[in-house]
Amino acid sequence: MNSYSVKTIKTLSANEQHQLLELFAEADFAEFSEDTQWLADAVSNSVTAAAAFDSKGNLIGFARALGDHVSDCYIQDVAVRKEFRGNGIGKALVKHILQVLAEKNIDWVGLIATPGKADFYRKLGFEIMPEHTPMRLSPEKYEKYN
Repeated sequence: MNSYSVKTIKTLSANEQHQLLELFAEADFAEFSEDTQWLADAVSNSVTAAAAFDSKGNLIGFARALGDHVSDCYIQDVAVRKEFRGNGIGKALVKHILQVLAEKNIDWVGLIATPGKADFYRKLGFEIMPEHTPMRLSPEKYEKYN
């Protein structure tokens, strides 16, 4: 396995936007398109974002936290390129995000684990919130508010 580094990012170059979109498409977080500006906007508007880079500088992993910048955050978009999975990169990304949030004194951190990933997060200390149900407004129902 090639070495990798994890760092906080606040902006994305055009090449990094393209690499992140490829990663999101591979993880089924987004469909591939030519528009990547929304990724740069998502990074710059996050409480914090982190990326993992291989020894050649290619973006191979990503995670971010969304929230109010004061007390509450949600970790979202944790993804690692398939060929790099199983090497501790996802764990390093989440730990990096948690360290940044702790430095900001943000003490409530939640997430919604995608199918099959709950054990990954449990090993990092996350627990199921009994009596709570994650919910989402579908795009079709959201349209009536526009």
